[in-house]
Amino acid sequence: MQVLNVGNEKNTVVVIDDFLESPEELVAFAKASSFAPWPIAAERKGYPGVRASAPPEHAEQMMSRLDAVVREQFALAPEKKLTIHQETLNLITVPEEELGPLQRAPHFDTSAPGLYAILLYLCDETHGGTGFYQHKSSRYESITPERVEHYLDCCYLEFNKYRRPQKYCFDSDDLFDKVGFVPARFNRVVIYKGNLLHSANILSDKSINSCPMEGRLTANLFVSYE
Repeated sequence: MQVLNVGNEKNTVVVIDDFLESPEELVAFAKASSFAPWPIAAERKGYPGVRASAPPEHAEQMMSRLDAVVREQFALAPEKKLTIHQETLNLITVPEEELGPLQRAPHFDTSAPGLYAILLYLCDETHGGTGFYQHKSSRYESITPERVEHYLDCCYLEFNKYRRPQKYCFDSDDLFDKVGFVPARFNRVVIYKGNLLHSANILSDKSINSCPMEGRLTANLFVSYE
């Protein structure tokens, strides 16, 4: 396990390698699954790909091992209750020329302070990784309830003023500085707060693929502690 302190805000990102004893079983499950676009895909918003439900026991198995890690590394009070919100298998499938403006920029999952993203890579390092960012004009690296209105106002003005490149987000650009990066690695878990500005970083068209055996397959889990 590695514990990273990312950016000027020193946000915690936990990385655990060789997490599952048999990750190939999850890949086989994905191969047999039916994937469908996310609900707001038609609006060119949200995750730029397709999803399928994870196995029924997946989240419980993950959190039986990770609950103590999250509580310790993020200094959570013992009375905080764990709630599982979403468990999906995901593949990036949207070609760069079809990306909407928000899909080409770093994003945050929520401003709620108690939500955590748990990402399990079921693909290797040739599929890039996860980048973390600082918004240049506000200097924000995480979007809290106190910051969210100002941040969204800034983005509304900036996204209309500066046309973002028609490609997946990777390096720093006119509006965002890249402050951290975790490479993809098969059977690697990455844990971070959902309010961090982040983006999938892909290296080539290889990652834009609907085949679980060949594409950028990940298992995504969101949990909260309240």
